[in-house]
Amino acid sequence: MIKKFVFRFSCVFLCFFGILTIVLLITSKYVNDKNFKNSQTESNTLIIKSNHKYDLMFIGISHARTFSRWGNHEIVEKILNKKIINIGQGSGICGINEQLFYLQYFYSNGNKVDTIALVLSPPMLTSEELAIASNTFNLEVFDLNFLYQYLMFDSENKYQRIIEYSQSKLKSKWIHLMPDHKIGKIDSLIKIDKVKVDQILLARQKNINMQRFKKSCYQVEKIIKLAERNNSKVVFMIPPALFGKWPGHNQTCDFAKKMKIKYKINFYDFSESVFKPEYYSDHHHLNTKGVKYFTNIYLKPVI
Repeated sequence: MIKKFVFRFSCVFLCFFGILTIVLLITSKYVNDKNFKNSQTESNTLIIKSNHKYDLMFIGISHARTFSRWGNHEIVEKILNKKIINIGQGSGICGINEQLFYLQYFYSNGNKVDTIALVLSPPMLTSEELAIASNTFNLEVFDLNFLYQYLMFDSENKYQRIIEYSQSKLKSKWIHLMPDHKIGKIDSLIKIDKVKVDQILLARQKNINMQRFKKSCYQVEKIIKLAERNNSKVVFMIPPALFGKWPGHNQTCDFAKKMKIKYKINFYDFSESVFKPEYYSDHHHLNTKGVKYFTNIYLKPVI
């Protein structure tokens, strides 16, 4: 009797799981067939294809993704005269370890890239919240290869992330996702707001976790080693901010300098390179005019 119950339960479970998997695959194919460009989506799996060759890749949090958002991707490609892919993840959903996973997934699909610009924002290395965010993959295509690779990947909060990844494919937000055709981020600041800056820096200072920083540095080093195995060169750069240096800046620089010596990689500290409010949409994100300026004046000579 018990054996029959277990058998029937297993059959029902497998049927349910099979049907659910088919539904997730169908909704993902429906969205994927809309042909998103890197500048039109925050998703990575919607733009990572197979057997492609790129000159440059951006990795990081929102300060990296800004080089592709709002049509900035095509602008930067034109200025640098390079084919670019951007796998940076903003919106507070992704830490450096999942950036490592995205890079691993990119290579596993037979892709190649000459240079990786790792945008070394200090908050990315010190934030506890980014490392355990459960909504990291909510905008990613449901793909069995992607899922299998992540199951085998060493990460934190893995199963909650996978649950949200699967559930998100059944929601109308995913099914109705469309390419964002907005061109240009024209919002700009008139002047620096000292009160707002103090709030940003104080909040960041309170949330600095040095144990997390050490772990993040180890994961950055794994990115360097993975890139080396795939014949990619890594470049570190700390992005500009209207207030200059983030809390954790000195520790980030010290780590970057060690990696520069150990792996002979280039490191550029651009934290205090752009102090014009009109080039920012907020106190630490460049608008489109700022991206053009920064790419021409600072990025082009070093990439």
